[in-house]
Amino acid sequence: MVILKLLNRSTQRLAIGSALLAAISCATIAFADDATDRFLKALSTTKMGDSRFGTLRETQDFGTFWLVPNVDPFFGAHKPFIRLALDAPQPLPIDEGRIDPLLSIDPFSPITSPLRNLELWMRERLSVKTDLYNCTVAQQASSSIAGQVRGAVSNRFSYRIDWKAWEIEGIGLGSITAQFRANNNWSAQNVNLGAAIGSNIVIVDSVENSMNAFLTRLYAQQGFCDDRILVGAGKILPNDTTAVNFFADDETNQFLASCFDGGDAMPIGWNNYLPGAFAQFIPVDGFYVNTLLTSPLGALNSGGGFGTVGDGFYLVGAEAGIVTALGADKDLIGRYSVFVCNTNAGNDTPSTNTKQSGNAMTLIAQQFLDRDMGVWLAYQLSDSNISPASQEITTGVSLENAFGRHGDGVGLGLAWTDSSTAGDRQQKTIETYYRLRLTGSLELTADLQLIDDPSNPQAKGGSTWVFGLRSKIKF
Repeated sequence: MVILKLLNRSTQRLAIGSALLAAISCATIAFADDATDRFLKALSTTKMGDSRFGTLRETQDFGTFWLVPNVDPFFGAHKPFIRLALDAPQPLPIDEGRIDPLLSIDPFSPITSPLRNLELWMRERLSVKTDLYNCTVAQQASSSIAGQVRGAVSNRFSYRIDWKAWEIEGIGLGSITAQFRANNNWSAQNVNLGAAIGSNIVIVDSVENSMNAFLTRLYAQQGFCDDRILVGAGKILPNDTTAVNFFADDETNQFLASCFDGGDAMPIGWNNYLPGAFAQFIPVDGFYVNTLLTSPLGALNSGGGFGTVGDGFYLVGAEAGIVTALGADKDLIGRYSVFVCNTNAGNDTPSTNTKQSGNAMTLIAQQFLDRDMGVWLAYQLSDSNISPASQEITTGVSLENAFGRHGDGVGLGLAWTDSSTAGDRQQKTIETYYRLRLTGSLELTADLQLIDDPSNPQAKGGSTWVFGLRSKIKF
């Protein structure tokens, strides 16, 4: 009986994995064909002589900074009266636009509708923009290092508020951002799936589990000269302010692997939440410069990170980029930039508290081919003593409102990563996903990663598959 049960479980897992693989493969093949057709159409209909630099608003929108859109300032503006009607139906998240849920019935409606009405009231009366969601990711690898668990389940609860405090005509806006996050590893043995399959560099799961609950972001920013200059300080994510890839910057909606979300060939702390300051300068429309200064050892459990401000370690960087509109179509926006940085905190610094100086850079090109489809190509280069990887190349394509379904999304990414550790293998990563809008509140994403030659030489060579299923409840 026991043997039969085990066989049944194995058969069920194989069937589920095969069905998932088949579904993603079919969607990816169709997506690739569609992407090729759109790419060729974009090239054939674009007149390069009609291309232009982006406007001020386009430069601000694509220069990575958050300007709290669609919200009137709290001070200096007439606030309309709005009644808080918690019982009013709100089947869709605020500001989601048109979406096509697969199911018309939403079991989360009794919870989401009152919260969305409260969110709408806070926006109109208090000038607060909110983002509230819960994301769960379950993953299973086809193989692992001997003795390591091949499956993992992780969960993230996140609540973010952006308060648009004021907007002074001719000067700029002022805002304050705060975000609370709770992470949980629901696996039986607190599994680190990346390490289990031998991927020392590329993180294949989506959430950090070093702390159960913490404050990820807490910063204030102020604009000057009609927001051509924007400065801010507090607890930040460096990748929010410089060299961000807007086609692959959110692991709750897009790619899960860290090579696509942030990258692996950047200094330590780059993808952590750190105390720091940032600034953006737009001297002329279509051109921007972003700067960054952080304390790279501001770990999540170090007094909120601010206790490391005076420890003598730094990460400083600057990005220069252009924003363009391809051809005469104002929607075909592209951003092309170079980011360079210097740090005195290296791979051995957290354990030895010794300074290790080094430099890193990122080249990134991002281009919309039409309103919903975009492509990117990125290259990261870093001194081996300050980063887990010395080089990384990624490219990919993503499509929103996939196959005529508003709210669905599909993506395909490819990466090559060269580890900084002597003896490690050069790892190749392919990831594809399909995100389905199941109801007005729930998204389900099937994800498939192929890790070819995992970096850890203790892992077997060849291919390791990682099957994933992600759910996100948007309140």
